[in-house]
Amino acid sequence: MPKIDAPTVREHHAMVKQKLIAAAEAVLREKGPEGLSAGAVAEQAGIARNSIYRYVDSVDDLKLLALEQHVPRWSAAVFSQINPGDGPAQKLADFAVASLYQTKDSSHGFLMSLMRNGVRQHTISHERARAQTEVKSIHVEVSSFIHDQWIELGVSNPEVWAGYVQAIIFESFGQVEAGANVEELAEPLRESVRALARAAAAEQGQ
Repeated sequence: MPKIDAPTVREHHAMVKQKLIAAAEAVLREKGPEGLSAGAVAEQAGIARNSIYRYVDSVDDLKLLALEQHVPRWSAAVFSQINPGDGPAQKLADFAVASLYQTKDSSHGFLMSLMRNGVRQHTISHERARAQTEVKSIHVEVSSFIHDQWIELGVSNPEVWAGYVQAIIFESFGQVEAGANVEELAEPLRESVRALARAAAAEQGQ
């Protein structure tokens, strides 16, 4: 029986798996999604490359598990910056800027590429299905929030305007990943979202 570093085999398995997730996060923060490989994770974790597959089915699973752990915290951090008493246009602007500022946090910034580009699909294990459900729920929460603000603004095609907002936010994420200063992007992003709200109001003749 192999040597284990925990009281039980089950606890050892959980400990090593968490170590692999932490190693994957470290690689993602340093090199981005394109730099994540079994070799890079194994080197970071100090584990034999072939041993990884005792704990996860694929390296892409580690991306998903990283999302599962961090995206809920990202969501909580963003929504904490929104005042429930504000109007929908203000909420949209605050949401966009709060999302942008979360890219400054190294534990959240690398998630933007994963959220935008997704994770490749493999055979669905029970664990993977559970993790995908958790991650999808955050996407639904964000999309529903943005969509609901446009409904409150009274536009006839809220899905179109919601798509514009998401596109602007994702573009700002891309600029941060390319090295742009978050502080310099925040106000233009806020004004872009407000400008969309004004354009929608004008279209509705408000």
